[in-house]
Amino acid sequence: MNKILITGGTGRLAEELKKHLEGEYVGIEHWDITYPISKGKYDLVLHMAAHTDVAKGEQEPEKCFQANAYGTFNMMMTYRDTPFAYISSEYCHKPISIYALTKFLGEEIVKYHPQHLIMRTLFKPNPFPFSKAYKDQYTQGDYIDVIAELVAKKIKAWDRKTSEFCYIGTGRKTIFELAKRTRPDVESNSVDEYRAKVGPIIPYDYQD
Repeated sequence: MNKILITGGTGRLAEELKKHLEGEYVGIEHWDITYPISKGKYDLVLHMAAHTDVAKGEQEPEKCFQANAYGTFNMMMTYRDTPFAYISSEYCHKPISIYALTKFLGEEIVKYHPQHLIMRTLFKPNPFPFSKAYKDQYTQGDYIDVIAELVAKKIKAWDRKTSEFCYIGTGRKTIFELAKRTRPDVESNSVDEYRAKVGPIIPYDYQD
């Protein structure tokens, strides 16, 4: 039976993944990856621990960098002999925020691992948790339960001997269109409204 190490193992995506990779997990461990890591022996490392608050990343760039770049470096160096799967973000396409840049740096670090799988994706809680959604922001992402199933499928298909980069998603759509699927009463707003309050740290299009 495969022994798989997950960072960020207490997060929502990890909980969903366990439903689809049941039987492959011997144990899930979680620690602060910015500190030295005690090496155990695993068949696969699934690295998804990250600083994910985009706005807060602008306020605490060092913490964001430590988690997303340096923490990923720690993991990659410690487990260079273990197939390494990395959950990245659609934000990495033309990164315009500290969060996006640090996740992109994480991708670049993982590329030095001889057996890596980098998966760019975006997922939302199900049902959509907000009263408004962007009518002018495009994504391939979907709800967390949908994305988790696709991530698990990709991991199972990966031979763990070669290196791959891919997007995990369900086709191009606006965040508003996605939100309407689970929250019919959701109202539309604009990326411009967010940018006017916080700054230009979120994109109009995650792939253009």
